[in-house]
Amino acid sequence: MAISRRKFLGISATAAAASVLPWKFGAKEAAANTWSPTLAKWAQSVRGLSIAPLANVPGNPLAHPILGDPNGIPVLLPTPDPVFPSTWMYNVTAGEFTDTLHPALPPTTLWGYSDTTTGVKRHLAGVIVAVRGIASRLRFTNTLPAQHIIPVDATIPGGNQAQNRIAIHLHGGYVPWTSDGGPFDWWDPSGAKGLSFMNGPGGVTDNIPGNPLLAGQADYFYPNDQSTRLMWYHDHAFGTTRINAYAGLATGYLCLDPAQEHVMADQTVLNVLFGAPLFTTNGAPVVPSILSYVPLVLQEKKFVSANIGIEDPTWTSVVSPSAYGVGSLWYDHVYDPAKWRLLRGRGYKTPPDPSCVAEFFGDTMLVNGTCHPTLTLEAKAYRFHCLNAINARFVNLNLLELLPGETEITTPNPLLPDGTVGYNPQFPTNPPGPPIWQVGTEGGYLAAPVKHNNQTPANTTNFTGNLFVICAERPDFVIDFTGMEGKSFVLYNDLSGPYPGGDPINDFYAGNPDTPQAVVGSSPDTRNLLKITIVPHVPGPLNPTEPRPSLDGINPNPALVAALAAVPRVGVEAFLATPKYDGTPLDLAPGVVVNKVRNLTLNENFDEYGRLRQLVGTTTIKPGSLNTYGRLYLDPATEVANQGDIEVWNVFNLTGDSHPMHFHAVNVQILKRQPFKLVAGRFVATGTARGPEWDEMGYKETCKMNPGEVITVIMKIQLPTVPFAVPASPRTGNNEYVWHCHILEHEEHDMMRPFVIV
Repeated sequence: MAISRRKFLGISATAAAASVLPWKFGAKEAAANTWSPTLAKWAQSVRGLSIAPLANVPGNPLAHPILGDPNGIPVLLPTPDPVFPSTWMYNVTAGEFTDTLHPALPPTTLWGYSDTTTGVKRHLAGVIVAVRGIASRLRFTNTLPAQHIIPVDATIPGGNQAQNRIAIHLHGGYVPWTSDGGPFDWWDPSGAKGLSFMNGPGGVTDNIPGNPLLAGQADYFYPNDQSTRLMWYHDHAFGTTRINAYAGLATGYLCLDPAQEHVMADQTVLNVLFGAPLFTTNGAPVVPSILSYVPLVLQEKKFVSANIGIEDPTWTSVVSPSAYGVGSLWYDHVYDPAKWRLLRGRGYKTPPDPSCVAEFFGDTMLVNGTCHPTLTLEAKAYRFHCLNAINARFVNLNLLELLPGETEITTPNPLLPDGTVGYNPQFPTNPPGPPIWQVGTEGGYLAAPVKHNNQTPANTTNFTGNLFVICAERPDFVIDFTGMEGKSFVLYNDLSGPYPGGDPINDFYAGNPDTPQAVVGSSPDTRNLLKITIVPHVPGPLNPTEPRPSLDGINPNPALVAALAAVPRVGVEAFLATPKYDGTPLDLAPGVVVNKVRNLTLNENFDEYGRLRQLVGTTTIKPGSLNTYGRLYLDPATEVANQGDIEVWNVFNLTGDSHPMHFHAVNVQILKRQPFKLVAGRFVATGTARGPEWDEMGYKETCKMNPGEVITVIMKIQLPTVPFAVPASPRTGNNEYVWHCHILEHEEHDMMRPFVIV
């Protein structure tokens, strides 16, 4: 029999029934596991962006400290597209390479992207800075070796095909389905391809005279008809998404909208990237310019240790020889009997090695591709975009000041009344850093800025925190360090995983008896992410004195609201009346007509090996099933929508987890959340509905869906305009997208469904 893998929060009988899952709470790790080597914190500077020509800008003898980092993350430089007007072309190679992620760590074997022309290979390379009104064509060449550096489970859907297949998904992109990079849009170096692959040789964009697509290549076309936002492109191949992204096939894609970013005081960066001025200065500054822009990409890894032969005896039999050594990426691949209790009997098979486990949690945090780095900033305002690119962990970020003599944030470890270790040990008593003013989400600007005071621990009862970032979310925020010369701060996370239950064994910090490997001053550590040290501000041609944020609590910032009103949104219209800030559900704007309401569910059950599996479904029992609402990804599509329609979706979470559900093709607005119960087969909302959180008062494409709650979202189904005819999908006969959980182990097994647009 299965036993609970989480402590249940007591929200509803529905979620309580779903929480009887195969996790042995509090169990110690046993065989087939490793602990990362001990790595000193703050031993290296955070990587900036490497826009190489910035080093040669007149009057700037040194590279820009963030955007011109010669050892930073390479930004791709474009050339004019020879066929499509107002389009820039990028040549990108997907391949295997090594990179040093910490000075004390041997080079780590990675899979990732690089500029085909320059060949510079570095973790998270391939960043693109795009501008609204100028499209992008990315030509990818797949050179990956045949054997993966991460264990491949051949028993999950799609996992039994070539290990070096890739599919490129622009996460957050408003793109034709042929360039969406869905699971069946894969291809390998030989030219073998998935059922939906339409962008290779002979495909819709194989049209450059004298430069045809070759086997192993594919074109992706992104219109960039979007407001300012950070997106990211990552692998989405069927059956290997979770391991390809973990291996390194992921990086950033920043889209800037001139109508919103009208306050660029210095055009240098964009002039270098695009060769001509694209922005004009015609208004008072609202947020810091791109010259004071800091990306923060959060990842979580485990590294192979010197004891791997004892800790994980089968490791060298399930990965490429290039991933055997110390410092290689390690990933769960065995259902450990000391950690999991599988369903047995009744025809269940023995799980194979490798097996896809329900969630993977690492022990070492990376920021911008390196382990526990330090960032030096000047005493002025900066703009940040933060991407949670972690496979399964949510983070609750507080900026805390280091006291004199401290090198990191240490946390006491109180006991709960029953004597067990607390899920969320006491919040640190360190002073809060300067406020985090959030101005946008992954869907663009908020209607009003939101102030995070850096004094808010994660609350797993009401699902809130300070700057709470679920998997794949990308908050856009401003921090003003003016007058703080000589101070140091730590970006600190107090969340374990899975959320909201959390297990102390996944919460690495010094003093946690469940993680004795964690000691002060070094990793493993999943709490101290980044140290920020403030030095005096020295203005210069590429280092302007930025406007201090004149942001006033929850009152709308007129300049941001004007920018929202002036720019059409991503395939959606203004659905809502004046945004509310009293916590009540949002109202539809006058004249908005909803064409369809869908009722959907998030579910968990077990596969043929007795392994936990997550599923998306409807509120109707699946035909032929044993009383289950969940559907497999390959089951016939149920979310089939019409171009131009407005739809409302009610999604009932029957599981014990919060899920970061990601919508391809559309942005949504959250209308409300409400507790519910399942009564005699009927889904009944109970209790008081509440509106979106303040930092959700904008457009979203990744939404937190909590256990025991139904979330209601609204969307407009609108396809983008492109300069070529988009064919129908061979699989669906229409435009083929998906929606899924962005806990990547959930998505792949099998929490993803087709989203078909007619």
